[in-house]
Formats: sequence, structure tokens, C-alpha cells
Amino acid sequence: MYDLMICATTNFLRIYLIYRFAKVFLGKTVQERGKVIFVCACFYVINTALFWIFHTVWINIVCNLIGVSVIVGLYTMSIKTNIFVSGTIYLINMGCDAAGTLLFIRYEDGQKFNQIYEVVSVFMILACLLLAGKIITIHKNVERTQNVSLILVPLCSIVVICLLIYLDSCEEVGIAVVALGLLVINFFMLYLYNQLLRSISQKYETEMLKNQVQIYANQLDVILQSEEKVKALRHDMKHHMNELKLLANKYGAVEIQDYIDRMEYFIHNPKEIVSSGNVEIDSVLNYMLQKAKAELGTVSVKVILPEEIKHSFDLNILIGNLLENAIEAARMTDTKYLNVYIALQKGVLKIQIDNSFVTGIISEKEERDGSKIFLTTKKRKEQHGIGLKSVKKIAESYNGNMDIQTKGDIFSVKLMLYMSRVENAI
Repeated sequence: MYDLMICATTNFLRIYLIYRFAKVFLGKTVQERGKVIFVCACFYVINTALFWIFHTVWINIVCNLIGVSVIVGLYTMSIKTNIFVSGTIYLINMGCDAAGTLLFIRYEDGQKFNQIYEVVSVFMILACLLLAGKIITIHKNVERTQNVSLILVPLCSIVVICLLIYLDSCEEVGIAVVALGLLVINFFMLYLYNQLLRSISQKYETEMLKNQVQIYANQLDVILQSEEKVKALRHDMKHHMNELKLLANKYGAVEIQDYIDRMEYFIHNPKEIVSSGNVEIDSVLNYMLQKAKAELGTVSVKVILPEEIKHSFDLNILIGNLLENAIEAARMTDTKYLNVYIALQKGVLKIQIDNSFVTGIISEKEERDGSKIFLTTKKRKEQHGIGLKSVKKIAESYNGNMDIQTKGDIFSVKLMLYMSRVENAI
């Protein structure tokens, strides 16, 4: 009676651990919880009864393999996955049984033995479950990665242990050692399998990301082509509008003139202050100049740039720093004046930004090379003047120069960058 109680308890725990193993391997949850409980309960009753009545190795192996396969089948419809996972789970159980029992007794088929050894086996299975949970990471498309050789590893290990139990050529301790060795080998196999899955998943995700980037790039090309067509249409529409206005003025058609004025207002994009054709630089200029229009009184802009220009990233930093300093300085004055001139002619990029400023907050300092730098008289000096230093470094990297002058309440920064030299040197 004592052994029966221990057998029933340990077998209940074993089947629960098998259920947990299936979740660890497949990373899924069965929606029909009642179905899982029914399958596990049937497996528990049949397995316990057969073991207690017959104590036969082959009956236990067949019963356990069928029961484990049915539990795993609740999580996956793939036959290969079911065979691989079921074989691995049962191998772990068999290895722990062999190690937990044969280390202490000489076992013969059909022999009844003290069920306390089964407690040791259950604890070993629990340790293997925790170890497997640390090793295995669930990956996408896991059911596509099994092959025949991978499935045969746990199945062959089970066959080896069974043969050793039935052959008299090996002692019980030797069988236990072999079982533990096969268990370790299969855990290493699980680790390598997990690493393989990780590599496949990363490769799959990388390919998917490349495809998405290509799709977005194609879509962006379509949008840019549409934008070019819209810009060309708007440009042509201005000429048509001007021609229509001249005709309307000639014949004194006031209603037509008003109608054309409303159309011009509708077509005009108030946020587009600069439209040179260079998308990157236009974006920075429009963003900064919108702020200037909202905060300053007089904003004058003239930009002459080709649609394609190299080193736009550096130029955006340069222009952004200069405009940020200029807008901040002009904001504190009464006149609130800003003038921006940018042009690329014969490989020379000319930039001039003039802004009004409060004369009392800036002082000059002459450096060793004779150049002048301007220092702020604000309290937190370490946070000011950094922008102009960055601009100067960028200008020097383009073999250019920066000239800063003040005249009355106007602060002027002039830059000349020799773009053709840099491009020829690359």
C-alpha cells in the first residue's frame, strides 16, 4: 500500500512535468483547458495501472510514448515536430528513471522495487525541466526546422538504453552511467538545436527587414516622382496664372482676377518657404525659417542650390546651427531682422546669414592666429558659442573659411566652402 501511494503520487508529478515540457519545447498554450486535463487524467490512470500490474519495460515504453505523443499533439499538428519533441521528452524521463533506479538496485524486468527511487527520478526530471527552460528559446517557424537526423537522436538514445537493460553484458551502474551520458549528449544537442534556430530566425528576420526596406524605398521613389510632377505642375501653373491675370487686366474682368487670386492662394503652400529642389537642405531651411517667420518681423531668404548636392548631412548641421543662433539672437531685439543667402556657384558654396542682435551681450576676443572669436556675456557661457565652433570645424574640413563681422546692431556670418575640392579628393 505504501509503494502504491508513492507510485501514484510520483506518476502524477511525472505527467505534470511532461505537460510542462511540452509547453517549454513548443511555447504554446492550448485554448481548451478541459481537453488537456482529460488527456492527462486518462494518461495518468492507464499508465499507473499498467505499471503497477505488469512492471514490464516494453509495456511502460509503449504506454509512455503514446501518452507523451498525445499530450504533445495538443500543441502541434506537425508529425515531425511531434516525433522529435515526444522522443526528447521521453528520453529525458527514461534517462532519469535509469539513473534514479539502477544506481541503487539490480533491476530485472517484471521485478517490483521500492518506489522511493521514483522520487529521485522525479526530482531529476524536474531539474532537467528547469535546465531545458534555460536552454530553449522559442523561435518562429520552429516546425519547419526538424529533419530526420535530428529526430533520430533521441529515438536512438531510447533504443540504446532499452537494449542495455535487457542485455546481461552491462552492470546496472554502467547502464545508469550510459543513460546519464546520453542525457547530457541530448541536452548538448538541444543547445545546438536552439542555436541553429536562433541563427535561422535572425537570418529570416534580416531578410524580412531587407524586403521591407526595399518596399519602403520603392514607395519613397514613387512619392518623390509624384512630388516632382506636382512641383513641375505648380511651377507651370504660376506662369499660366500670370498669363490669365494679364488677359483679365487687359479686358477689365474683375471677377476673373479675383477668381485667379483665390486659386493662387489655394495652390500656394504656406509652409514651403524654400523650394530649391534639394530635399534634405530644403527640409532644414523650411523648418527653421517657419520658426523665424513666426517669431521675427523681417525675414529675407534667397537660396540657389542644385537638386543634388553631396555632403548634405554636414551642410544641414552647419545651416541648422547658424540659423538657430541667428533666430535666438534676433528674437531679443526690437527690429527682429533675419537675412539668409545660400548659393552654390562653380563648386563654391556661399552662405551668408545676417541677424539683428543686442550689442551688449557679445564681446570679441582675438586668438593667437589673429582670428576673432565672439563670446557671450550671458551667465552660462559654457552653453553658448558651441554652434559657431562646430560651423568653423565643418568649414575647415571643406577647405573653406568663416568670417564674422558686426556692423551696428547687425551680426553677419559669411562662409565659403570649396565643395569641388572635397568631391575631387574623395
